[in-house]
Amino acid sequence: MAQISRPYSTVEEYLWEEERAESKHEYYNGQVYNMAGGSPEHSALAVNLTAELRAGLRGRDCQVFNSDLKIAVAGDPRTKGQKRRQTDEFITYPDASVFCGQLEFYKNDRQTLVNPTALFEVLSPSTRNYDRSTKLEQYRKIPGLMTYIMLDSARVWVEQYYRASSDSWQVDTPLEDLTASLHLKALEIIIPLTALYEGISLEVEVDGPENE
Repeated sequence: MAQISRPYSTVEEYLWEEERAESKHEYYNGQVYNMAGGSPEHSALAVNLTAELRAGLRGRDCQVFNSDLKIAVAGDPRTKGQKRRQTDEFITYPDASVFCGQLEFYKNDRQTLVNPTALFEVLSPSTRNYDRSTKLEQYRKIPGLMTYIMLDSARVWVEQYYRASSDSWQVDTPLEDLTASLHLKALEIIIPLTALYEGISLEVEVDGPENE
């Protein structure tokens, strides 16, 4: 996780300050963290992803958003006072998100939503472990979320988690070949990996996510 930006904040304080901030911050359990920028490969992969999602969902009651939109995982509303600091409220900016149906806002903040159908994170060496652990754990708490996809920006590697039932998730074998296609079960669209990784340099060798 990135460096803490400021001392303990309530969610309301964070949302108010974030709307006026010049850079992005993540909120987790009362703490506010700086969010680092991405590499050219990271940005290009995110752009390719949102373009393919938009094309695949055209004509349907679904909207595609980029990393300017926040997603909230609400904590337990029954906790109050000092115990409130121990809840796991989590707010972050996924690299891409899909919402099917009516949008639901968090605490009436129009920059923060709570009901995504699909979430996507583009991995980088500095965030890979975090996206595959903390974010995975938090995202799976969202009641209506149907799938969480991670795409590596340093090599061909795409992993899909999807909801099998109301309280269980499954994961597909990661895709590591450009000849493969990503079948988004929850959205009923198929995206070739060649389209996702088009124009992206993958010359730098890094340890695979499974070895981190």
